[in-house]
Amino acid sequence: MYVPTHYRTDDPAAILGWLTRFPFGTLVTAGADGLPLATSLPFITEDHAPHDITGLTIAAHMARRNPHAAALSTGMPALLVVNGPDAYISPAWYESPVNVPTWDYVGLQIRGRLTVIDDRDGLLDLMHRQIAAFEARSATGWTLDAAPEPHVDRLIQGVVGLRIQVERIDCMQKLSQNKPTDRPTIQAALRASGSDYGPVVAGLMDLVK
Repeated sequence: MYVPTHYRTDDPAAILGWLTRFPFGTLVTAGADGLPLATSLPFITEDHAPHDITGLTIAAHMARRNPHAAALSTGMPALLVVNGPDAYISPAWYESPVNVPTWDYVGLQIRGRLTVIDDRDGLLDLMHRQIAAFEARSATGWTLDAAPEPHVDRLIQGVVGLRIQVERIDCMQKLSQNKPTDRPTIQAALRASGSDYGPVVAGLMDLVK
């Protein structure tokens, strides 16, 4: 992943913050024919201390019927691509007329080795932890224990779990850091743009200086 120095962050707290904020990505691995397979899926982070990505692992699952699931094997290299909201930035929003259009966004690419989770206990544990993590965002308090056992059994039989032992993370925070004097104008324009993500990206700019 190409990340210009002024947009790159290696700060563990920032990286973990983005992964918590945007827990949905695209898993890419190679198929038996060498061609890439890609599946979009939710994920959770695990095995790390606060503000530390040493030993970080990513856990997720996909439908067993997905042909990608049959191509997964323990030890294979994996890439997880995570993108947050994005927005077009017009040169009309800059003070100087000598500018060109660009795009602001947050993007992460995570590389590591994959382990397949295919035993009932492992899958059940993964489901409990993913549901707890995502339910916490909505504060509903729903747990897997609320589902009838036959339904849970069908759920477990219908998925394949996976864990990525992270070897490298590239994180790009491209949020107009190179235009410090123009940022307030850009944020105001994004909030008034009518774009679905414009106000969200404007808010993200407050998190990155």
